[in-house]
Amino acid sequence: MAKVKTILTLIAVILLALVVLVAIGVVYAAVFYLFIFGIICLAAVIAMRFLVKPGSGKIDAPDPKRELGNVQRTLEEYKRKEGKEKG
Repeated sequence: MAKVKTILTLIAVILLALVVLVAIGVVYAAVFYLFIFGIICLAAVIAMRFLVKPGSGKIDAPDPKRELGNVQRTLEEYKRKEGKEKG
């Protein structure tokens, strides 16, 4: 009975060691792939800085003078329509 207990304990220790090695391998693989992903992202950022013109991001920014012109034009159209309805 003592031999069976020793063999089962030895098998349990070996399986536990294998589980620990698998866990270390999974963590190592995750860190490795995160590192590779970081390098790819860094390369993409550097490529975007070289490929995109410096002033191209300002296209979406509203121009205050143009916005004021749009408001004034809309107000003039509204006044013209009001004048036509009354007259």
